[in-house]
Order: sequence, then structure tokens, then C-alpha cells
Amino acid sequence: MKLVLFRHAIAMDREEAMLKKIEDGNRPLTPKGKEKSEQLVKELVRLCPDVDMIVCSPLLRSQQTSEIIAKAYKISKIDQSAELVPEAPPMAFIQWLSQFGRRKVAVVAVGHEPHLSTLASWILAGKTDSFVELKKSGFAVIEVDDLTQIVTGRATLELLVQPKAFVK
Repeated sequence: MKLVLFRHAIAMDREEAMLKKIEDGNRPLTPKGKEKSEQLVKELVRLCPDVDMIVCSPLLRSQQTSEIIAKAYKISKIDQSAELVPEAPPMAFIQWLSQFGRRKVAVVAVGHEPHLSTLASWILAGKTDSFVELKKSGFAVIEVDDLTQIVTGRATLELLVQPKAFVK
């Protein structure tokens, strides 16, 4: 079973959002961010074709990135999890997945840094000092025994894809 950790695409700059009085959670993707994400999602579909669930944080940039992924996979429902916000502890999303990941083969979780890197490091080695870094629109594919009972140190990092590798 696979857990794909996908970092949201490039969003409106924080300073620009503040000038426009847009809250951080409502910062939208930029046109460049959408374009890059679409390119990376094509690679994700090629590398991991059997996704059956997409879950994202409640922040707009994560939701918009999830919509791009859902369109590529022809998935109509996107779940939301507050456990994917940047400051969430890694175990919180693992507990969420234990409830909602039943009978899933591959789940794409769309979120933010530093949460996703910390989550990947915790799953792979039981460490919260991150040794994985995800750039915007980058993703990691992690093989686990069971999505509902993830055990730290028993997963395998299959892929770590950074945008530079596929986007020109």
C-alpha cells in the first residue's frame, strides 16, 4: 500500500496576501503554481497509477492542488483533514488515516512544510528531525504494510520527486 505525500503548489506570496488582506489559509495558487503542479501530477500518475483516495489540508492552496490531482486521477471526492495543517504532529494524520484509510490501496495526502517532511521522516525512521525535504509540488511515495496501522521504521521510501527533475 502506498502513501503519497504531495506538497501544495506555489501560492500567492505571503506579503502580497497581507497587502490584499487575504488570510494565510486563503492564499490561492499562482498560475505558475498551477502549471507546475499539473506537470508534476502527470508524473505522479505515471509513477503511481492506482490512487483511490485524495486527502488535503483545509488551506486553500492545498485544496486547489488536490483538485488538480483529483482531475488527473478522475476522482470526484476529496477528503479534508485538519491533521495535515503545517503545525500538526505527525501522529495526528496517522490516526486520521487509521480511521479513513480502510480498504485503500494508495492515498495521496496534500499538505504543507514542515509537516510533510516531518511526517515522512517519522514514518520512515521514527524521527521528528526531518531528513526529507519536499519542494512545492514535490512528492514522496512511501510503501507501507497497512495504511490503517502504519508502524514507524517499517516503511520504504520508493520515490522522492522534486519539481526540478521534471519541470523546465
